[in-house]
Amino acid sequence: MAKIDAQLGIRVTKDLKERLTAQAKGEMKSVSALVVQVVEAYLESMGNGRRE
Repeated sequence: MAKIDAQLGIRVTKDLKERLTAQAKGEMKSVSALVVQVVEAYLESMGNGRRE
């Protein structure tokens, strides 16, 4: 995985944050790492993926 060196701030509902936190905890990773993984997978599925 490429070095992560930029920040992106987003607002989410409390429910979504709780669900993301629970999922990340279940996968033993940070919420940030989970979100990066999900966004990368989405972009790849849409034909706009660039893995480095």
